[in-house]
Amino acid sequence: MINKSYKFGYLTVIILCVIAMGVGAKFDYLITDTLYSPTNAFGILFEAFAYLPIYLFVPFFGGCLMIRNQNKAYLFIFGLMIMLCSLGLFGYVGAKHLLQRNFIGKINPYLCGIFSGLLSAFLFIFLRKLKKSSLRKIQSLCSFALFYLMGETALIFAVKKICGRDRYEDIITGGNFAFADWFRPVFFSEGSSFPSGHVGAAMGIMTLLLLPFLFKAFQKRKLPLFIFCYYIFFWRGAQDYSQTVYDSYIDCPPGIVYDEQYKIREKKGATRG
Repeated sequence: MINKSYKFGYLTVIILCVIAMGVGAKFDYLITDTLYSPTNAFGILFEAFAYLPIYLFVPFFGGCLMIRNQNKAYLFIFGLMIMLCSLGLFGYVGAKHLLQRNFIGKINPYLCGIFSGLLSAFLFIFLRKLKKSSLRKIQSLCSFALFYLMGETALIFAVKKICGRDRYEDIITGGNFAFADWFRPVFFSEGSSFPSGHVGAAMGIMTLLLLPFLFKAFQKRKLPLFIFCYYIFFWRGAQDYSQTVYDSYIDCPPGIVYDEQYKIREKKGATRG
């Protein structure tokens, strides 16, 4: 049941997160207030785009669907629409976040469309050059990531209803908001900051840890890949200290268990051809 490839890494992260949540129980506001930097350009860019990795499995899934079903017009068109619409939406959502931070002056929908078309073309060309076996593996990984996303989203929004925490950026800008400790739930409040959906989605990058299992080229890069995934995840722009730690914690058990279950199903699928 345990993902043996990253067992030590996962357990280490879980222990550190438990300790960090204990520290956050007393110093959450102080740490957040000290580290919070919504005007940092690097942080703004990461806030706008760092949660997208899990959603990027959507256009990859669409591209694989296109190439593996070129003789079936309805599936080819369906895959094309998935790829174009998802990449266009990503560009728009990212631009919207940059606009909220005054990083850009306005959103240009035409540029979003151009962005979608160019990336779709590059993605299609890239996927088309791969072997059939590689395409099958990528589509399988994308399918797993999408189910992971749905389960993770359901869990996060269920916890939101229990915690009811106001956003830190709302608290410091004034209004009828108050900072709440993470361990004191406020049931069915209008606050929806804890846990963060964006941080949880960013945690979806951990799905990439399945790459060494699927492709031999990654087998000698397990530790760098693990460190890279957590490095990307923790670089968040405008999130509370405790909710970043909490999202990391709740996404470790799925990584430990679900990844191993995926490997078992993938091996059975490869045997069937």
